Amino acid sequence: MDPDRQINSVPQRIPNGLLSLLERLDWSNVDDWWHRWERVGGLNLARNQWSVPVVDGWIAFVGLPLLSRVELALRHGEPVILGVSALPGCGKSTLCSWVKSASQQLGWPVEHLSLDDFYWPAEQLERSMQGNPWSVPRALPGSHDIEGLLQSLDDWKTSGQITSPRFDKSLRNGRGDRFGTSSSRPQVVLIEGWFLGVSPLPSIETEIVEDLSELELTWRSRAVSLLADYQEIWTLLDDLWHLRAVRSDLSSRWKQQQLATLEQQSGVGYRTSDLSDFNRMVLAALPPSWLRNLSLSSAVMDLTASRDVREIHVMKSQLSASSSSATG
Repeated sequence: MDPDRQINSVPQRIPNGLLSLLERLDWSNVDDWWHRWERVGGLNLARNQWSVPVVDGWIAFVGLPLLSRVELALRHGEPVILGVSALPGCGKSTLCSWVKSASQQLGWPVEHLSLDDFYWPAEQLERSMQGNPWSVPRALPGSHDIEGLLQSLDDWKTSGQITSPRFDKSLRNGRGDRFGTSSSRPQVVLIEGWFLGVSPLPSIETEIVEDLSELELTWRSRAVSLLADYQEIWTLLDDLWHLRAVRSDLSSRWKQQQLATLEQQSGVGYRTSDLSDFNRMVLAALPPSWLRNLSLSSAVMDLTASRDVREIHVMKSQLSASSSSATG
């Protein structure tokens, strides 16, 4: 598509709820919003920065609205932390990486962090995961340096500069380790993770307990207990966008696709049994309903098996850069 060519409307079927979302982002007319992005490249904006092939609908109905939320924050001149939560393999990391790249192309000060960046260094990470029934090397509550993340965000609020470690999942034959640091001076920070924003809901804590082994029950209780340590991070989010799969089992399909891409890019392979164990961990470590119902969500995008946006739900008034900011 020629980025200079004007079109009359957004391509494809507009998902239910997009207009409500755009209104909360200060766009009362969808065509005006679309033309705004067409003027700077539209669907081709930073297109070469996607690490995997991407369909137009993902950019139009997920990427560009999130970029509009970034623009709203920049226009109001406030430091803002935007959270993106989704099951493993959904594409949240790639999405946030693209938002950062597109922002750089537009000259906007934006940083992308992942909870994964704050995994403990290898030795401590191994200790934190030792004995778990799924044999996963990371990803569970307790595998992250929470104090380190809070310190990075606090330093950013006081100095304007954020410094964080980076984690390379291909190191140690796929078990991963920290690899260097990054430092920048953003006005907007995107942070993402597979259980970002999850809070305990005691009434459904026993979900699928009948299918869990004694060891799994022990580790679920441990994960639920450690989840409390993450709540302070959640309170710092100005907005939380939830990319919600219409079925919990879609994560396993998406994760398989993600690992295949990682193998292509890094040469690090994976075993089918490892993927099966990881998928079991996602379903068992925390009650699935906790992952579907995030009380802090500002916007929820329901995704089909092909990652098409079926519907968008605007959940709360927090979707406004003029709201009270926890980072102000």
